[in-house]
Amino acid sequence: MDPSLIAALPNYLGKSMKVIPGNALEEPDIAIVGTKGQIVIPQELRDQMKIKPKTRLALYKRGDKLIITKLKIPSLGEELKDLFREIDESYRHKKRPSNKEILQEIQAYRKEKRAKLGA
Repeated sequence: MDPSLIAALPNYLGKSMKVIPGNALEEPDIAIVGTKGQIVIPQELRDQMKIKPKTRLALYKRGDKLIITKLKIPSLGEELKDLFREIDESYRHKKRPSNKEILQEIQAYRKEKRAKLGA
């Protein structure tokens, strides 16, 4: 990065910037906003953060700062596995209905529905 830009950063970042012990701040990269409001995330940061095309990012405004974080969206397969696991756990200590009991419930429901329509 251009040393003159680094020297000017405190003026741009403001005095509200805090250093959190144990979290050393890295040298910032500069991104320029284009005419369509887009910024380019430097390649090195994209590689480190594993940001690829179609990666979802969340943007937050904190005062005059913009915070960008990578969203972790679980795959549908993982979501379904979790759902099935939850269903299995909820039935773990319950007696599951037999096929005969399910058929009887369906027939009773249909009989009740026909009776309401005929009445």
